Amino acid sequence: MKRTTTRRRREAVAFVIENRRLFPFVGLFLIGVLCGVLVYLAVARPTEEWAGLLHVPTGIHSWQSGLAALWGSVLSVVVLLGALFLLGLWPCGAPFILLVPLFHGLGLGLTEAYYYSLGGQGVAAVALVVMPHGLACAAVLVTAAVESLRLSTALSRQLLPSASCGGLWTAFRLYCLRFLLFLLTTVFVGLLDILFRVLFGRALP
Repeated sequence: MKRTTTRRRREAVAFVIENRRLFPFVGLFLIGVLCGVLVYLAVARPTEEWAGLLHVPTGIHSWQSGLAALWGSVLSVVVLLGALFLLGLWPCGAPFILLVPLFHGLGLGLTEAYYYSLGGQGVAAVALVVMPHGLACAAVLVTAAVESLRLSTALSRQLLPSASCGGLWTAFRLYCLRFLLFLLTTVFVGLLDILFRVLFGRALP
């Protein structure tokens, strides 16, 4: 029993050490969600004023409306991915990289607060559509932020007088491939979001 506990403890410690860069970004995302909820509670008036901004459209009746919904589903994440990609190429981009998961969390928190204010149907919308899409996009952005921070830090080290240049081209190619994978994952998440809207759209506000 003691051996099993010790082995699990070692595995947990190894996991924390291996993924130590993820936790600050996850924490910033959760802080953003909390701030979004608090902002909505502090400044929201009648929910109609927020509907145009925060409402997730569920009426998808043709491929044109489906494409429009897909574009709306992935647009903000694609923009944030583009920002992370560029910030990773900047040696001084680290402080700004930290803001991306915070910003995404803020938007998700505002959307959740808006739907919660609509009552039971709003809670169902959060559980069936808003939360799965928001968390999946957050996972993509947090992972991309870690990659962006890694390259930005590597570039900043090259500015030191004692630094030796080498391996940057390989790191850049790997960086581009990973961000391409993040982009494809975002599109896949957007397609799942559209599927959830079609399946549960009639039951949502």
